[in-house]
Order: sequence, then structure tokens, then C-alpha cells
Amino acid sequence: MRRCGGAYGPARRSRFPPIDVSRSLRMSQKKSYLYLGATALTLAGFAAIGLAPRLHAEAPKAEAAAAPVPTLSVVEVQAAPAENGLSLPGTLRAWQDTAIHARAAGYLKRYLVDLGDAVQAGQLLAEIETPDLDQDRIAARAQLAQAEAELALAKSTNQRYQELVRQGAVSKLEADQRATALAAGEASVNSAKAQLARLNELSGFKRVTAPFAGRITARNAEPGMLVSGSESLFRLADTRQLRVSVQVPQASAPGVTVGLPAQISLRELPGQVFSGSVSRSAGVLDAARTLTTEIRIDNHDGRLLAGASVDVSLQLPNAQPALLIPANALIVNGKGNQVASVQADSTLKLLPVRLGRDLGKQLEVLEGLSAGARVVLNPPDTLRDGQTVIAQAAKVEPAKPAAKS
Repeated sequence: MRRCGGAYGPARRSRFPPIDVSRSLRMSQKKSYLYLGATALTLAGFAAIGLAPRLHAEAPKAEAAAAPVPTLSVVEVQAAPAENGLSLPGTLRAWQDTAIHARAAGYLKRYLVDLGDAVQAGQLLAEIETPDLDQDRIAARAQLAQAEAELALAKSTNQRYQELVRQGAVSKLEADQRATALAAGEASVNSAKAQLARLNELSGFKRVTAPFAGRITARNAEPGMLVSGSESLFRLADTRQLRVSVQVPQASAPGVTVGLPAQISLRELPGQVFSGSVSRSAGVLDAARTLTTEIRIDNHDGRLLAGASVDVSLQLPNAQPALLIPANALIVNGKGNQVASVQADSTLKLLPVRLGRDLGKQLEVLEGLSAGARVVLNPPDTLRDGQTVIAQAAKVEPAKPAAKS
């Protein structure tokens, strides 16, 4: 039996290499440190992810706290007047204006009035010679006389036949024929009388008269001209009263009533105002969504000329209560129409509003605000809800009841 090593001979070499215990311990420690480092980094990443939103959310607050408080110009919201003024363009027209034609055909004998003359109702304006009409009247009188003579003969003949038929001298048929001839004669007389009356009536139109009092604004008549009725001889206008039609917008139409006062002014007469009143309106809106309204103006002194352009001012009651804000207080963005209102605690609040009419420098607000609220003028885009601001009252003009339209 062999011994391993020692004095008995060399020891047998092992098939496995010897294990270095210290080296293995050092490798295990390195792996542990790596695992711990990776875990620490992971935890730090999660912490960073969780803290980032908070840091971002707190950053504006910190910046806002550090930034100076803005000073903004504000005005108080005003209540709109109970009445609003409406100014509309119009054109003066004569109360009555018509072209005068000749009813009878013939030749103009003479005219008695000219351009600009004032005339009274029924006044003679011109005379017409009507030779054809005169001949027709003569013929009509002759036809009437003939018809009356034939009627007299038919009456006497009918009387004799009626007596003879009672005696049995003639047949009933012959007597009926004489009665029919009498009825036809009466109809012929009536027809001749009607024809003569028509021609006599037409003959009266040889005298051209004024249908109403007014002023001659045009004369086309010349002596000797052929008159057939299609051409006008004169134009007559009554300018003692004038009318002007205006188109009232739909938003103001409910306030239009008969008798509503109106003020009329002309650029050619600065400082002078003429009074009128609404005489009638169409009662329906046209395709442009406006109400045709007619205003009557007294012009007995003749200071106003028909055809002139005028401005008509109406004081109309507001259809619904409204507030007024300056036009430069409005904010228009993706959220619609808004205003920036400064609250009692000096914080800002963005309020949506519903607008009414655009009055130029001012806007009507129907919903979203209350009287006395303070709104910011020329609000910058950087304003936010809840932001603290310093409100400084701005000087504004008082609300004006009149608006140009």
C-alpha cells in the first residue's frame, strides 16, 4: 500500500486547482457594492420623477412671489341708460308728390303755371284743344237723337198692336214682336246716353287742374305739343309737410312706436334741429333685418327742401337692461369673450361675458357682470386667475345715450 507524501515518497497532485478564498471574498464584496449602487440610483430616479411635478408647480409660485405685483388701470362697470340714442341717415321727401298727365288727347292750347309756382287744389294749370273729342261728342248727340226718335215710333207701334190683338185683328206673335222692338229701342237710347255722358266727362279733362295744393316742381308742357296721355305735363309736390324713411335695425325695432319724437338735422344747417315724429312703420322686417319707419316733419316755413340728406335721431327704450364697458377692456381668446375683473381682495378673475351692441368706444354687456364691478383696461396676455394686482382707477368719459348707427 502506497502512502501519499511524507517520507514515503512524493504526494499525488490533485486534479482541482487550489481555491483562493481571499480573492472570492473580494469579488463578492464588489458585487454587493454594485447592487447597492444600482438600487440607490433607482430610488433616486423614482424620487426625482415624483418631485419634478412638485418642483415645476412650485416654480411659478416662487417666481410669482419674487415678481413685483402689477399695477393695472381699472374702471367701474356702468349701467346703460334707460334710453339709447339711435342716429340714422335718411332723405327728405314731399308729403305728396305726383306727375300730372292729360286724360284727354289733343294739342296743348296753353299752360298757366311754371316751375316753382305755388298752386291751390283745383287751380287751372293748362288747357288742351281736342278736335277729335269734339267731333265724337257731336256724333254721340246725333246718335242719341236718332235712338230717341226710333224709341218714340216703337212705343206708338206697340200701343196700336196691343189694341189690335185685343180686337183679334192681329196675332199675338205680331204684338210680341212690336213689344220686343220697344224694349230694344229703350236699350239703344240708354246706350247712346251713356256714350254721350262718357264723352262729356272726357271733355272736362281739356282743363288740366291741380289735384292738391302744392308747388310745381317740373313743367314739360309746351304750347302746340301733341298730348296723348302717356307724357306728364307737370310735376306737383306738397312740401308743407315732409316725410323721411329710415331703416331701424332689428335690435332697436321693438322700441319704435307711432308718435315717437324724432330730431332731424342737416349738415348744411349746423346747430339747427327740426322736430318730427314717427307717423307709421312697416310692421315687418325686410331682408336686411331692418324696420322701415316713416317720420313726419312740419315744413310750413319752407326751410327744408325735399330731396335733402338728413340725420334722424331717435331715443328708443332699451329692450333689456345692459351694462357698459370700455371697448379696450374686452379679452377675446379661445374661451370666447372675457373681461378681467379685480375682486375686493385685489385678486384677478377672468369672467366670460355675453355682449350686446357695439357702440364704438363702449360695448353693451348683457350677462356675466354686475354694476360696480371693476374691469381692467388694456389687459396684458400674462394675466391669470387669482393673481394679485394693484388696481388704479382710470379716468373715463361718462356713458353717452346717443350712438351712431
